[in-house]
Amino acid sequence: MTIELADHRLLSIGRPPLKVALAGDVPADQLPIVVRRPTLRDAQRARSLLRAGSRDTANFSVALEVEVAIAPHPASARAAVAQLPDELDGGTVRYVGTPSGLLTLIRDIYAAEVADAVLLVPLDGSATENRIRQLVLPAVTSVVRAA
Repeated sequence: MTIELADHRLLSIGRPPLKVALAGDVPADQLPIVVRRPTLRDAQRARSLLRAGSRDTANFSVALEVEVAIAPHPASARAAVAQLPDELDGGTVRYVGTPSGLLTLIRDIYAAEVADAVLLVPLDGSATENRIRQLVLPAVTSVVRAA
């Protein structure tokens, strides 16, 4: 069960708290199981299957990898992605838009039990990475960082 608090933090009962990490910031052994799926529905099914085998679901996390390009305006983010070669399509959920839209997606992924954690992979390099560090991670309650 998930409860949204007045300050938009999500409180979970019987499952791990939401965690968000930027790809490359955390050693692989500190990450939960990471899935790559083309749709949120596929990711939700994968999470359900993986958690079904766990006896301690409150401490069993499944992370969804999300490819991201964010900019102050959605059109700018779309323009940045339009320049990318097709072979960079990683076969996982992709978000192209604004930082606030990304925060909404992250919260929705957790609230809908699509995943317990989100691993963000910048598509357009340092521009998106910097925006994630400055605008997205500070707004998320549990950020996974290297120890």
